[in-house]
Amino acid sequence: MEIKLDADQEKELTNRIINLVKTSVKQAIGSQGKPYLNRKETAKYFGVAESTIRYWASLGMPVANINGHKLYGKQSIIEWLKSKEEPKKEHKKSPLRGI
Repeated sequence: MEIKLDADQEKELTNRIINLVKTSVKQAIGSQGKPYLNRKETAKYFGVAESTIRYWASLGMPVANINGHKLYGKQSIIEWLKSKEEPKKEHKKSPLRGI
């Protein structure tokens, strides 16, 4: 399948793609430089739903409450998640049967 665009359509499509890339890069860079994020930013940063952030907070994840605004420290959350890691369990191999 081949799509043919005239010059105006090609220019418009190119501009839309450039703007989309610029916006995405700004968003990605914006949250990386900030040590504390709001719930939406935190969810996006960790790749989970906002409801997961609320749930983690109910489990004891660190939350900074500044004048009624909840902020989440990226490094604090990483440390909290690491503290919840369980060592890999070794599975005992069952003896072969019927041999």
